[in-house]
Amino acid sequence: MNRFISRIASDRFSLAAIIMIVALVGTRLAMMPFTPPGFFLDEAASGAHAVAMLHHGTNAHGVSWPLFSESLGGGYTTPIYLYPLTAWAAIFGTSELALRYFSQIATIIALCIIAFCIRLWIGKREALIAMVAGLALPWGWLQGSLAWDPALVPLFVSFAFIAFSLLLYSHSQRVRIAMLVLLPLSLIALAYLYPPMRITAPLLFIGSYVMLYRRKIIEIREIVVTCLVSAVIALPLAQFMFQPEALERSQALSVFHDASIIEGLGHAGLNLLLLLNPLFLFVAGDPNLRHSTGYEGMLGFAALVPLVALVIVAIRKPKLLDKQARLLIWIGLFGIMTSLLGSALTNEGQPHSLRATAVWVFTLLLITVGWKVILSSWTTEYVKTVSILIFILATTAYAIDLGVNYPKRSAGSFDTVQRQAIFDGEPTPDYPGLAIQYYKTR
Repeated sequence: MNRFISRIASDRFSLAAIIMIVALVGTRLAMMPFTPPGFFLDEAASGAHAVAMLHHGTNAHGVSWPLFSESLGGGYTTPIYLYPLTAWAAIFGTSELALRYFSQIATIIALCIIAFCIRLWIGKREALIAMVAGLALPWGWLQGSLAWDPALVPLFVSFAFIAFSLLLYSHSQRVRIAMLVLLPLSLIALAYLYPPMRITAPLLFIGSYVMLYRRKIIEIREIVVTCLVSAVIALPLAQFMFQPEALERSQALSVFHDASIIEGLGHAGLNLLLLLNPLFLFVAGDPNLRHSTGYEGMLGFAALVPLVALVIVAIRKPKLLDKQARLLIWIGLFGIMTSLLGSALTNEGQPHSLRATAVWVFTLLLITVGWKVILSSWTTEYVKTVSILIFILATTAYAIDLGVNYPKRSAGSFDTVQRQAIFDGEPTPDYPGLAIQYYKTR
């Protein structure tokens, strides 16, 4: 232990990175009691199902062992979220804070997994960079603090990524077999978890297995068996998706609803541009204050410098990027585009960052390679110092705004007045009964 501490202390970069990781994790956890401000009604509805499962073994509608539990606005609380949440609640309780901590811890675990994968791909130092950059990323910070299904999307994407990475890099037969199971299961769970991922997950599935096959990691017969087993596991999801209620909601949200194919594709293209707009990514963010703080963009100012550095190097000095870094970039770009499609194909509330929350996982790969470029011998000490200062200042400014100004700015988006009325015993008539049920039963 003493040798490990001495080694860390002698490596100033590692020591600084670990201090930043501890500070960022501590800040995230310390802010949870007061920001975001109170439960949104969708969170309360999911909480009602978890409380009912804990106390009665049914969801809030009295259904035993539910697959999908009807919530609010035509949505459903999914089993991939509900059952782990119920297990968490059995240990830590059913308070708003306890249920939100479940999402935050899941996000932090996802970041640890991604950092481990980065270590496999390009090195230990870059793994620390990925952890620091990921913890600072606005997209994952706020959305990882809310108690609803999309908060677990990055976790299952990270499970799939570690399975994919270990299939490429591990020489253990046991690990290989385990990862051949984990990869499809993670992507199937991702599809069950959140409707927009029912577009993203199959594309990630295809992309992963095409690359594994081309690298001769797996054989055709293994792909065939995997596809057959995956299809069987996904049958309940397919059956649910073609039920009239679910199908009606999907059709209503589609860009092709009441539109020709050309019009729908045009609408989807426009949505993609909105989601890739630099103002959305770095300055303003999602206009919905439940998805973004309204201060800095989804990636924030801190991510701008490494991404710009990466673009410059890719155009002017591509030879500075080794083979593994280039491959990681292509994986990141493929993941970003597939993760955007679920949001782009909907006609509601664009640009809708929550439906594209898997994007930040893949963007983190690019950001990490960008920092690798900045901290290499190619740049001067001045550039390195300024880049790090920009990161620290931008992250600090975001954290201060999130803790001080955001709770007041977003109070209306979280229905804090109506929620307080429930605590006072006088719920307003238009507040959904399912959400009220959470407060009455917990």
